[in-house]
Amino acid sequence: MDRRRILINSIMSVLQIAVVSGVLFFLYKFLLNTIGAEKFGIWSLVLAATAVTQIADLGLSGGVVKFVAKYIARKEDKNVSEIIQTAVLTIGITVGFVLIIAYPFIKWVLRYIMPTELFFLASAILPFAFLALWLCVITSLFQSGLDGFQRFDIRSSLLMAGAILHLLLCFWLIPKYGLLGLAYAKVIQNASVLAASWFFLRRLIPSLPAVPVKWNRSLFKEMIGYSVNFQIISIASMLYDPITKALLSKFGNLSMVGYYQMASKMIQKLHALIIAANQVLVPAIAGLKEKTPEKIQQVYLLSYRLLFYLVFPLYSLIIISLPFISKIWIGYYERSFIVYAALLSVGWLLNTLASPAYHANLGIGKLRWNVVGMLATALLNVILGVLLGIFYHGMGVVIAWMLSLALGSSIIYISYHIHHKISFQELFPKSSRTHMAVCFLGILSALLIYWQLSPVLNILILNLLSIIVFISIIFIPYWRHPMRKTLMSWIQKEFFKSRQKNKSLSI
Repeated sequence: MDRRRILINSIMSVLQIAVVSGVLFFLYKFLLNTIGAEKFGIWSLVLAATAVTQIADLGLSGGVVKFVAKYIARKEDKNVSEIIQTAVLTIGITVGFVLIIAYPFIKWVLRYIMPTELFFLASAILPFAFLALWLCVITSLFQSGLDGFQRFDIRSSLLMAGAILHLLLCFWLIPKYGLLGLAYAKVIQNASVLAASWFFLRRLIPSLPAVPVKWNRSLFKEMIGYSVNFQIISIASMLYDPITKALLSKFGNLSMVGYYQMASKMIQKLHALIIAANQVLVPAIAGLKEKTPEKIQQVYLLSYRLLFYLVFPLYSLIIISLPFISKIWIGYYERSFIVYAALLSVGWLLNTLASPAYHANLGIGKLRWNVVGMLATALLNVILGVLLGIFYHGMGVVIAWMLSLALGSSIIYISYHIHHKISFQELFPKSSRTHMAVCFLGILSALLIYWQLSPVLNILILNLLSIIVFISIIFIPYWRHPMRKTLMSWIQKEFFKSRQKNKSLSI
């Protein structure tokens, strides 16, 4: 396993999430100031409704990563080219057909869950949302091919450029066309990233034609066996957002959907930032399975311990900063946004701990418990969302999603430990138990500061004071943690190796 390549991929993946998150911060603030929370809620609801049609993806985007990595390890370039072409032809035609069939049904659903006066605006942007989705699905296959080559650096660069392009397009088009301008910007962004992804993929695989034309039946059958389970996972995960937003719209209102969208995007970007390094392990583990499978559990345990070390302080910092984030992002203290983000932080923190097991299963090709965990999450979201929505309205819907996310995710990592005979004590690594406790103490201290001093201090000073107190409480346990030393040693070693190599080449 090329540790330097994994390190570069991890850094670029983290940078990508950071840049995209920064872009979203400015974009959402701009949208609230120009089109308002209600129209932003319409766009969020339309995107969530159209996302359901990704069922036609057949899970091949996940299969492309594994099988491209597999045939690269075997040095079978012809199969690498035909895997990508087969996936693109299959999904391009299938998703396009499903979108055409689903169009009237999606319009009917939107008419049912939205007020009449807002439905006509939603129906106007629906065709553009469908086109943007089709382009996005094809792009995901190209990017999966890049991932299979372990070129996450290229993928991340393209996504960062696409996010910045989208922001600039929104600044230009929304003042002229309103909500339709947001739809135009999304289509142009997705088309641009698609073209660039295909260009770089063809440079890695010179045998790829300008237009995919080769469909290989035997490779399709090999991929589809793996992809069926992956598709069940994709279907379950695609239902999360539409169901939660539909229930929020039903038991709450469209403004709640808009604030939930902001809170959800923010927390999911933090989640993606944390697990970015884990994602690059899927092709690496697929390669290990072909060459040295005995090393897989060692990689899993190191990954899990690293995540456990990182997640608690990062999510804790987000929670204690929410009043300040609301003030900067929305312009005032918005209770719905703050409470939603705090609840989602708890749910996604627990979900993050399942990431090493989830990605190890993807690399190994054993997806059964990933499927069970994701289906359980989707089912619990429906049942608990309806029950709590009836009694507690929009707040109950978000609480239900948080509980569903935490409980469903736990199935994945608990089953992984059982199947691979890993001690349950590793779920709470001995070296990290103290730092988990000091994070809770730090959050309680920050809440006490807000409660006692909010009448006399402005929100910026209050938040800075809370962060200083939090860092003061956790600093020594985190600094002395053995994982910090391991991580720094690895980075320094790889950086030193790179410098030595460059120096030798220049002599």
